[in-house]
Amino acid sequence: MTRRGVWWWVRARRLWALAMALAVFTTMAAATQQGAAVPILSLLSSVSVPVQLLLFAPVPVVSALGWCLDNRLPEAETVAVRPVRLTDTALAATTGVLAVAVTLALAAVSDSARAVAAGRDTCFLVGLMLCLRPVLGQGAVMTGPAWLAIVVFFGFAPDGALYRWTIVGHPASSAFSLAFTTLTLTAGLAVLARSTRRTL
Repeated sequence: MTRRGVWWWVRARRLWALAMALAVFTTMAAATQQGAAVPILSLLSSVSVPVQLLLFAPVPVVSALGWCLDNRLPEAETVAVRPVRLTDTALAATTGVLAVAVTLALAAVSDSARAVAAGRDTCFLVGLMLCLRPVLGQGAVMTGPAWLAIVVFFGFAPDGALYRWTIVGHPASSAFSLAFTTLTLTAGLAVLARSTRRTL
């Protein structure tokens, strides 16, 4: 893509919103990585469970990425020779990499790996959102908040532990969450790369 093409794409996608979301993500992760939590009633266990605020850090990034990808110029993109889909896919992958890099830096500074889970969770929710975009369209921007709502109200066992299917919220050392996140993000990027402009 030429320099002019890159500028055209940046303006169309309104990447300033994603940059702001990453800043909010960094602030939230830094402020909540020490284990700040709020008690929320779990519908399955019928008791209040401490929900880590770090769990919600990925929401701004995932929502902003979805919004940016939905900001399109259909007429220009239909006739464009530029590899728009591949550039969008690179943006999504870079967003996940940046989220993980931020949390790794926070972990190094704080000498705690807790924040790294937020980077992994961001990648999972990005992948899930990308997988659902062809079906939900612009509604996929709510994937992050919707999944976290399901986790909060239905993801806790009676003993207060998270079920494995939630994927998010587990320690950074969870091999299952990491494997499923990798699979989901890879699938989401493949869907984005192969989707036609009309289907999105």
